[in-house]
Amino acid sequence: MLKEKFEICSSDICTGCGACMQVCPHGCISMIDNEEGFKYPQIDFEKCLFCKRCVKTCPENSLVGKLNAKFFMAWHYSEKVLLNSSSGGVFTALADYVFQRGGIVYGVNHDATQIYAWHEGIENKDDLDRLRKSKYYQSDTLQVYQEIKYWLQQKRWVLFTGTSCQVAGLLNLLGNISRETLLTMDILCHGVTSHKVVRSFIRDREKEYGKKVLDFGFRIKVPRDGWLRSTKTWLRFVDGNLLIPNYLNDFFSPAFNRNLFLRESCYRCRYCGCQRISDFTAADFWGVNKESIPFKQLYNGVSLLLVNTAKGAKIQDILQKDLYMESIDISHFISHTSLALTRPCERPHERDSVFSLLEQGGYDHMLRTLMPYYFRQVRRKKIFTKILGERGYEYLKSLLHR
Repeated sequence: MLKEKFEICSSDICTGCGACMQVCPHGCISMIDNEEGFKYPQIDFEKCLFCKRCVKTCPENSLVGKLNAKFFMAWHYSEKVLLNSSSGGVFTALADYVFQRGGIVYGVNHDATQIYAWHEGIENKDDLDRLRKSKYYQSDTLQVYQEIKYWLQQKRWVLFTGTSCQVAGLLNLLGNISRETLLTMDILCHGVTSHKVVRSFIRDREKEYGKKVLDFGFRIKVPRDGWLRSTKTWLRFVDGNLLIPNYLNDFFSPAFNRNLFLRESCYRCRYCGCQRISDFTAADFWGVNKESIPFKQLYNGVSLLLVNTAKGAKIQDILQKDLYMESIDISHFISHTSLALTRPCERPHERDSVFSLLEQGGYDHMLRTLMPYYFRQVRRKKIFTKILGERGYEYLKSLLHR
């Protein structure tokens, strides 16, 4: 009997978590980039046996249960760990817990030359730097859910970190497998972009500066600024020079924060809110009361840590040997901390034209078309800085804002 082709889930809610591909017993599904550079499942119906395990496993069809979170302000006691972390070093403390039990830690690595991010597992603490720092474009989960399933069957400890939708994909694929030795931590997520956007952005920076970009990142702590001002894009060129642009010369962050080029599912995210699906959730604690925290700690980094499960609460006591943790009332900070604790990002109308503009003229062309006011600010600053100098410009700006 001829069987009809089917859709795993609607494309506007598909998160690209990869659970469908990894659960397919016959290898019928591939994750293929669409025209925007986001991965979507493609089924080879010539091989498909129509068991529809992919449909049943998809977390958009079978939602993972949520639990109420308890909120903590947290940071690692080690200044060295803090320097190498995006914020307060929570990930390192959890990874150390798993390493001490002979376990494996899964997180996101990236290759700047290929502009490709992927999940991988490490068993050595010395390799942890590969999984640190923020990556704002979507990672490829490859076959890591199946790897984790195997390790759990061997009773090995595993820590999996990723976005909430990736955690949901893992949990659904595991099914009834014992999770006694599994820890999950989701990163409170603004949304993800595609490697196509990042590649276009890097290409235009190479044109601007006349040299090849060897590495890049989306967050950096530098001696002058520390954590509080670590929301910049940084570039390392082939000649060894490191560029850390100021706010008005950082062409990536304003567009990302404006939600211009997020994955479509991010605007409909089902994992927002104060109820979470992982054992832990981590984020930068941007809403921290600066008057109540030592300046040195504000400089080094402060995390918001959500403890969401009974397992997480049990482990929390052990983590306190490495982490300073203080219970907080999130209602006092939620408007300053993250929109993801309330609702998905709003989809701007400009999102409709982002990728066609990228195709027409590249990243800067897209940004000039959709955010012309930003370039007017850049031009105005350059004029005043040339006349007054950097300090003079900053002083003038402080006078105008009084």
